[in-house]
Amino acid sequence: MKKVPRDEFESYLKEKLGGVNKFILFSCRIKFTLFRLMIKYILHVDLPFGNLKGLRMGHPFSIVVNKGTKLGRNVTIFQGCTLGSKRGGNKAGAPDIGDNVIIFPNSIIIGNIKIGAGSVIGAGSVVVNDIAENMIVAGNPAIALAMVEGV
Repeated sequence: MKKVPRDEFESYLKEKLGGVNKFILFSCRIKFTLFRLMIKYILHVDLPFGNLKGLRMGHPFSIVVNKGTKLGRNVTIFQGCTLGSKRGGNKAGAPDIGDNVIIFPNSIIIGNIKIGAGSVIGAGSVVVNDIAENMIVAGNPAIALAMVEGV
């Protein structure tokens, strides 16, 4: 399998938070309904309450994260992504996202699946199965394309 150096993705994991990002994360830490409604209906960002330590949103618009989703540290999510739950059947529940995961624009991760630490989800991917650590996946349904090397 092809190996891609970790350096290719380091800039995404070290990006500084902008003002909009900080405001969104602040509104998710406190339980002040007015801020939550502004974020949800003006910016179309729906995040669960709680500790979102290290969460970065490259372009924080139209992002939906189900309240049951577990987010690791230093997760980067770009615009138009959905991390949703599946209500019944096989893999019912919400995703578990590992540390240092990058989710590129318009990706969908749905169901009780685990995304391994250090993985990269390509733009427009639909992820419905577990992803091993340090994998680069893309497509609909998402398939492994390469491994991240040098972790």
